Amino acid sequence: MKRHDSLYQRKLHVFSCAILFVVLFVSSCAVPSDGSYQKVAPSDIPFGLNEPQTTIPETTTTLALSPSDDTAPIAVSEPIDLFFISNLKITRVQRNVASPASPAQALSSLVEGPNSSPEYVGLRSALPASFAATVDVIRGVARVDATRAFLDSLSGLDQKLAIAQIVLTLTSRPGVGQVLFSVEGKLISVPRGRGDSVASGVPVTYDDYSLLISEQ
Repeated sequence: MKRHDSLYQRKLHVFSCAILFVVLFVSSCAVPSDGSYQKVAPSDIPFGLNEPQTTIPETTTTLALSPSDDTAPIAVSEPIDLFFISNLKITRVQRNVASPASPAQALSSLVEGPNSSPEYVGLRSALPASFAATVDVIRGVARVDATRAFLDSLSGLDQKLAIAQIVLTLTSRPGVGQVLFSVEGKLISVPRGRGDSVASGVPVTYDDYSLLISEQ
């Protein structure tokens, strides 16, 4: 019986010590009621909690924009094919004109005739400088409406060569496959390259005059 009392007293003593330790620890951590406090030395503060805070600098991202198609340079001229006469043959040359070149612009350049550039040496045009005509393109057919003076001023051979110059020049432009001729609004018959003529209102093509093109 004494042995059991002694064991009980030892457990009671250990329990009392534990309670006393907890009371003392809580008392030491409690905030004083009188408002006073004890200053802690900076060197005693753990984990660098007293170090000054730093902020992450803001970064700015600049996007490099590629130039759009609107800023691309616009072509101011383009080469077109013109056909002039060398002896009894037709020769192709190129001339730069304002872009985009219309069929009417190509015909106007043809009427201007050869200039002083080296590639025009020995060339001539059967079209008179006074030649005037309108050009309308509908569904790939260019209708050339000229004045009566155009036919009256040309011989039979030059008339064929002049028609060949016009047809070859116009059908070399995009969107033109055939040419129809009229004089003051009336459809006319024109000679083809091989010597025959088409009926009034029948269009002619590049192939009708290709045999007149000189080999270069």
